Amino acid sequence: MKHNIYVKLRTVIISASIALAAGGALLAYVAQSPQVQNESLISKEPRHVVTSAMDLLAGSWQRKTAPHFATADYLGKQIDIAGPLSRPQFVYFIKDGCPCSFEVEPLFKSLARKYKGKVDFVGVIDKGEKEARQWSTDLLVEHPIVPDPQQRIMSAYGATNSAFSALVSTDGKVVQMWPGYSRDILQEINVRMANEWNEKATSFDPQWAPVKRSAGCVFDWLKNTKKT
Repeated sequence: MKHNIYVKLRTVIISASIALAAGGALLAYVAQSPQVQNESLISKEPRHVVTSAMDLLAGSWQRKTAPHFATADYLGKQIDIAGPLSRPQFVYFIKDGCPCSFEVEPLFKSLARKYKGKVDFVGVIDKGEKEARQWSTDLLVEHPIVPDPQQRIMSAYGATNSAFSALVSTDGKVVQMWPGYSRDILQEINVRMANEWNEKATSFDPQWAPVKRSAGCVFDWLKNTKKT
C-alpha cells in the first residue's frame, strides 16, 4: 500500500514539474505544535504551519558546531555528516510516508543538481535500510539517503519535523537551519549555497512550493519527548 502511495505521489510531482517547466528553543516548540491544514497530495497551503517556536529553534543553531556522525547510506557507503568537509553539505530530514517529505524531495533534488560538485546533499530518513532504498528508488534521488531508525541524527540536530534542513560549512558549522519549506525558504537556501562559494546567486524556481512556510510531519522522537 505504501509503495502505491510513493508511486502515485511521484507521478503527481513529476507531472506538476513538467507542467510548471536547541535546549530552550525545543521546549518552546513542544509547547506550540504546528496544526494540520490539508491532506491532498500536493498542497498549495501548509499542512503544518511553521510556528514562531520552530523559527526560534532553527535560528538557535546558526554558527553552532553541527553534530558529527560517521554513518553509511543504505548501500553501505560511508558518509560523514558534518565534521571537517571538503565541500559545504546540505542535510535534510525525511519522515517515511510523510506527504510533506514527498513534496519537498524533488525541490531539494533540483537544488542538488544546481549545486552538483559544490554542495553535497544528504537525506536522513527515520527508518532502516529497506525504507531508505525504497525512498531513493521511488523518488529518483541521486544523492545519499542515510537510514536513521533510532532517530539519533535528527534528534541531535533538533529536527522536530520532516523537511527540516541545515546547510553546514566546510568547518563543520551550521550556516543556517530551516524549519520547513516554502518559496522564500528555497530561494534563501539557494542564496546561502551560492554565498558559501562567494558567488552571486542565480535564479532558482521553487515550482509548487507553498507561499506560506510549511513544516513537515512530527518525528516520533519528539512525540516521545512530549510523553516524558
